[in-house]
Amino acid sequence: MLILLLLVLILCFMCIRENNQLQHQLKTQRPKIVLHVVDNAGGELVGKITDKEIIEGRYTLTVGAYGKFLVTKEQYEAIKVGDPIPEYLKGRKQ
Repeated sequence: MLILLLLVLILCFMCIRENNQLQHQLKTQRPKIVLHVVDNAGGELVGKITDKEIIEGRYTLTVGAYGKFLVTKEQYEAIKVGDPIPEYLKGRKQ
């Protein structure tokens, strides 16, 4: 009986330790960034720039329902929130 109790206590200790390690990983894990290439095949973007943001040193513009677009520093600085979507984001891949 004592051996069984000891095994249960060891298992509980191991579960608590693993749970703490997983919680630490979740707290320290950085969110993932997904980058997309603009090709817009068969469609055209309409709307305005709704947000500008620098994420981990990368310059992004947010366009309403279309999401975030990665741009150069010069493009980022040249545009303001509320401006229409610039042509380089509307461009099509050849």
